Amino acid sequence: MHDRSIRAALNAAAARLRAAGADSPRLDAEVLLRHLLGWDRARLYVALPDPLDHGAAERFDALVARRAAGEPVAYLTGRREFMGQPFAVGPGVLVPRPETEGLVEWIVARVRAQPRRAAVRIADVGTGSGAIALALALALPAARVVATDRSAAALAYARRNRAALGLAGRVALVRGDLLGPVGPVDAIAANLPYLRPDQLHAGIAREPREALVAGPDGLDLYRALLPQAAALLRAPGLLAAEIDPSQAAAMVALCRAAFPAAAVGVARDLAGLDRFVTVERTTDD
Repeated sequence: MHDRSIRAALNAAAARLRAAGADSPRLDAEVLLRHLLGWDRARLYVALPDPLDHGAAERFDALVARRAAGEPVAYLTGRREFMGQPFAVGPGVLVPRPETEGLVEWIVARVRAQPRRAAVRIADVGTGSGAIALALALALPAARVVATDRSAAALAYARRNRAALGLAGRVALVRGDLLGPVGPVDAIAANLPYLRPDQLHAGIAREPREALVAGPDGLDLYRALLPQAAALLRAPGLLAAEIDPSQAAAMVALCRAAFPAAAVGVARDLAGLDRFVTVERTTDD
């Protein structure tokens, strides 16, 4: 029996993933096969007519079966790119989303635009894999970042990623609740769980529930965070929080209550959806 071609293997895998309800079946199949073979995309495309040997085909089929059963692609490959850097991820930690890059970009742009003291201090609340904290540290070489999370499993990935990027000297990782372990800061990044229970679906079912859901309207953790933030955020100070687009009005109201003298706004993601609520504090309220 002849080995099937790489193209045929990808087509079959994409069809299986499409039938299983995957959002991006062809891309998922390509990412899994590239991971298995250790190839970049250009090499994969050149080799499409070539045969896929039997052993590789069996391993690929096994990965595709796990993806079809709901395991995130990033868990199967052990990594996810964020802000151009590879981050180690796996069971027990939220997979970084592309839209979250907008939160990093907003804070970086505002910090760079402000005349301020030499070393800005930034808190990343609910850091997970450390993607936001480490991306901020890379983009802002003078910054000092403290990142918190309640999950020991998540912090293990964050430590691994911090070591890989050589940022142990500028990014502190602390196990604790919200801003509890953090003192005064100049900026706060928050990508806390914000989904309602009814928003859980099969595509995210394998990721930790505690990293996704926060009460009946998804805003319980932000209600807890904002009074802490108001007490610790120095002026001039920045806060950016990721939300579900349906929560924009409610989150703006919460931020205005916590920061009555600050400028509160909403920033959109690349899809044009309300994704971040922002606070710019110019004076101590």
